[in-house]
Amino acid sequence: MAVNEIRDTPGRLLFGWVVLLTSLVVLSWRIHLRQTEYEWTEYPTALGDTNYYAALGPDDRYQPNLRFKGQEKGLYRRMADAASFEDASMFKLALDSTGRHHVYQRADDFGSAKAPVYLKTAENRYIEFGARKFYPPYVPTVPAAQ
Repeated sequence: MAVNEIRDTPGRLLFGWVVLLTSLVVLSWRIHLRQTEYEWTEYPTALGDTNYYAALGPDDRYQPNLRFKGQEKGLYRRMADAASFEDASMFKLALDSTGRHHVYQRADDFGSAKAPVYLKTAENRYIEFGARKFYPPYVPTVPAAQ
């Protein structure tokens, strides 16, 4: 009996893929709906953080912009332009009072109460905040020669 029989192998493979992908979609939907029931790994550095602080304007250096929950006094922006630091060397401290942005501190200054804190403005770019207001660097004026 050497008769060719249709075994329906492509249909079985397709059915297997449908079952596998359906279970994957159901699992991811369940995780999305009940995130508090699962343990998540949070990395203590700035790697992967895409909630950038973009409220940079000409007048935001002269009023306290950065506040923490339960803190009445705010911190001032202390830089005109963003500084470059590696994301892997910046440690997360907390969320700001709005809950939208993480506040970071450099690894060298971690744990120091007087060290400045930073908000991430782009990948590897940070704005420094501190207790002191921003003052532009002093540039002496030279009187014109007569």
